Amino acid sequence: MTCYEEVENAVREYATHATAEAQAEFGLAATRELLTADGAAADGAGTASAEQIRVWIEEIDEGDLSDGDMDPDLLRAITALEAWAAHLEERSPERIAALGIALLEQADFQASGAPLDDFLAPQETRQAFEWIRAALTGPAMHGREPQTAFENSITIDAADKAVVRRAFVDAAVSRRLRITGTIALPIALVVGIVSAVSGRPIGVFAFGVIAALMLLLVVFGVILRRVATKAVEDGMSVGSRLTVRIDADGLGLDGRFGSSRAPWDSLSSAVRMKDTIVFRNMAGKAAFFVPGRALDDTALALVENYIDRDRTRTGDE
Repeated sequence: MTCYEEVENAVREYATHATAEAQAEFGLAATRELLTADGAAADGAGTASAEQIRVWIEEIDEGDLSDGDMDPDLLRAITALEAWAAHLEERSPERIAALGIALLEQADFQASGAPLDDFLAPQETRQAFEWIRAALTGPAMHGREPQTAFENSITIDAADKAVVRRAFVDAAVSRRLRITGTIALPIALVVGIVSAVSGRPIGVFAFGVIAALMLLLVVFGVILRRVATKAVEDGMSVGSRLTVRIDADGLGLDGRFGSSRAPWDSLSSAVRMKDTIVFRNMAGKAAFFVPGRALDDTALALVENYIDRDRTRTGDE
C-alpha cells in the first residue's frame, strides 16, 4: 500500500529531477486538464504569457458569484492557472509539482475520496499518478529513449500461493540434490537392504548410513516446505493485492510484503516456470517470485528486452 504522503513526495521528486522540457510539457498538459471550468483559458494556455494568465484569474474570480463557496472545478482552474503563471515566471519545479498534486486531488475527488493509507487503490488516483510519473520521467528526461511500460494488479488466491510456494522450494533445492534424492538414494537403499540381508557387517553399516541420509533428506524437505509456506504467507496471503510494474528503470512490486524495486542491471533473467515467473539476480539465484498470471507473454518479453538492453550497455555480453 502507498500512503498519500509517499505519493505526494514522489511527485515532488519527479518534478525536481525532470528536464526543463519535460516540466514544460507536463505543466501545460496538466494546466489544460485542470481547466475544465474555463474552456477559453484551456485553449489559450499554451501561448499566453504570465500576465495574460493573471488577467484570466481575475476575470474568473470576478465572475464567480458563489460568495466564498467556490465550485471545486473553478477552484482547481484558478489553482492551475496560478501555478502555471508562476512557473512561466520562475521556471520552478515546485510549481510543476503543485500542478501534479492538483491532478491527484482532482482524481481523489472523482474517486469520492481515496483512502489516505492506500491512496493509489482507486483506479482514478492510480491512473493520475501513472500519468504524472510517465510525463516527468519519460522521453524528455531520458534522452528521447522510447518508453514502454506495463502494470497489472491481481488478487492473490490459493492457487497463486501454491505455485509460488512450489517455485520457492524448487529454487532452494539444487537440481543435483533433487536427482540424488529421487533416484540415487532409493537405489542405494535397495542395495543396502540386500547387503544387510546377506548378513555382512559392511552391508548393515551401509544400510544404516543410507537410511540416515534419507531421513535427513525427508526432514530437510519438511523444514524447507514450512519455511516456504511461512515466507509466502507473509508476502502473499489469500485476498491480498499484488501489483507488478515494468518500465525502463526497472521492475516494481507492491504487495502485502511492502514495495520492492529492482533496476534491470541487477537482474540476469526472467523465466516462466510452470505457473510462476522467477526473476534471477546477477548471481543466477532466484530473487523474486510472481504468479504467472500476473504477466502475459508480451510483458515477459518486455522484461527480457530491458534486461538484454542493460547487458548490452554494460558490456556483459
